[in-house]
Amino acid sequence: MKESHVFDPKHIDVLESEDRKTWQNPEEIMEMLELKPYYIVADVGCGSGYFTVPISRKVTMVYGVDVQKEMLEFLEQKIQRQKILNIETLLSEEDEIPLQNESADLLLSVNTLHEFRDKEKMISEIRRVLKPKGQAAIVDFKKEDAGFGPPYPSGFLKSKRDTYSRNMG
Repeated sequence: MKESHVFDPKHIDVLESEDRKTWQNPEEIMEMLELKPYYIVADVGCGSGYFTVPISRKVTMVYGVDVQKEMLEFLEQKIQRQKILNIETLLSEEDEIPLQNESADLLLSVNTLHEFRDKEKMISEIRRVLKPKGQAAIVDFKKEDAGFGPPYPSGFLKSKRDTYSRNMG
């Protein structure tokens, strides 16, 4: 098993930075996801809620799932300030998603795949929580040293497993 590289909550301002929109714009990504109003979405590794909050405006329910209590507390404050009623935060254990089987139409994981210690177990968990025709959208860093993100190259999947991020079948 690989070492995980979990984001340090002390740097949450980086997740919320306006500059982030230049390289990871939630609106553009949501457009690609083709969200439906009836969707139940699991945002696994939701962090500060950078994607959780905008997605909540387009779907029935969003579960913000994270392994770090500090991240969920930040998101809960954001939810209260914005009076959002359709986001539920869930503290998870490493490599587990605290949702029922077949409970999500869409599972989103942004910049977190490299953090999972047991990637194969997480892929199984993703499959478990998705409804039969559910979809997973995994957005992560490129396999290059960009000056930010996970340590290169240790935080990335081996090439033969890259297909997980493209095809959950």
